[in-house]
Amino acid sequence: MTQEQKRILIVDDEPDILQLLEISLSRMGLSVHKAESVGSAKYLLEKTTFHLCLSDFKLPDGTGIELVEYIAEKYPATPVAVITAFGTINHAVEALKKGAFDFITKPISLDTLRQLVINGLKQTDAQNAEQSFKPQLFSSKTNYFQEINRNISAFANTQAPVLIYGEAGTWKEKIASLIHANSKLREAAFKVIDCSDENAELVLAEAGTTYFKNIEHLHNGRQSSLVENIKLKNDNQRIIAGTCWSEEEFKNSQAIKKSMIRHLTVGEITTKPLLRRKNDLLELSKEVLDQLAQAWNKLPCKIHPAAMAKLKQYDFPGNIKELDHILSKAAVNCQNQLIREEDIDLSGTGYKPSITKEHNLDQYIEEIEVREITNALAKTKNNKTKAAELLGISFRALRYKIKKLEIDKSEED
Repeated sequence: MTQEQKRILIVDDEPDILQLLEISLSRMGLSVHKAESVGSAKYLLEKTTFHLCLSDFKLPDGTGIELVEYIAEKYPATPVAVITAFGTINHAVEALKKGAFDFITKPISLDTLRQLVINGLKQTDAQNAEQSFKPQLFSSKTNYFQEINRNISAFANTQAPVLIYGEAGTWKEKIASLIHANSKLREAAFKVIDCSDENAELVLAEAGTTYFKNIEHLHNGRQSSLVENIKLKNDNQRIIAGTCWSEEEFKNSQAIKKSMIRHLTVGEITTKPLLRRKNDLLELSKEVLDQLAQAWNKLPCKIHPAAMAKLKQYDFPGNIKELDHILSKAAVNCQNQLIREEDIDLSGTGYKPSITKEHNLDQYIEEIEVREITNALAKTKNNKTKAAELLGISFRALRYKIKKLEIDKSEED
């Protein structure tokens, strides 16, 4: 909507003031409507949608604060400012509490008036944009995804850090991206940093959400750096992290600094492996195919019952990410938008252990050792003798590994 179409309602019982405001606001390209009382203002509000209302405080049949309260209840998309010659701190506080976006006293300069109107119209534009925004959530109606959607919506309304637990391939990064997409920072960047890469810089996006995947791979010093970044972030920055460990493993691990746990676990989401959700496989497959259809700009494929039976016999070690790969391949190769049993190829699905050039076999084995040793120590309340028995190794071997892997390294908050 252009500025020439913006309609503004001014309410004042002094004809000279009304005329002056009308001339000034008309020169700004606004359509000005005038009322001399609360009653006449209410009548005009019933007949016309206004983008802004400016009201005097003292009116023949009431006050501007009464009008503010009325508009806030009946027409919440219309911002209201109160202008008065009888301004006091108490009046201003009351007007703002009732819903006014500003409160200023007469005499009002042309520059102040113009800025007041600009600020009010910005609020209208922001409200309209917010109302037209459609939340981006999972379409699946399963209880699992409905709970995930509730978490996404709840955490999107805050800028608190969130930690997402779950095995590889359980869509942790997608959940993080949906939290970002539904937040006030959605127009800013969504930056992904893989903590399994020791060369990755832990630098937050200047504005937007930074997602730290595989957070459990950060060694002690880099954990301290991340905590400092969390402490120094501004209102335009947000942090979400993901770990392939369970909540119990992450919080009880002596390899994870307590300060990082405190700062990251303000909000928490736990994902579930696909093996535990076989009953949701049909709905989940529809979710994946719907997303593929949107990305490819075509109608979603359907799945033949025989193809679904074949999928249900598979254990999906790569979880939803692996299912996505299987269905993507099937959707490309199937005929007439119907995925049949022969279209489901379970060989070479693309699922691989998390070993890369940066994350080699020795490092991978060390991380497993750290994980199991810290779990054993947590379960035995740091009794190394009992932990060694639990792990099936000698006390001497355990002591050597603890020293080598720096598991007992003291923490600095």
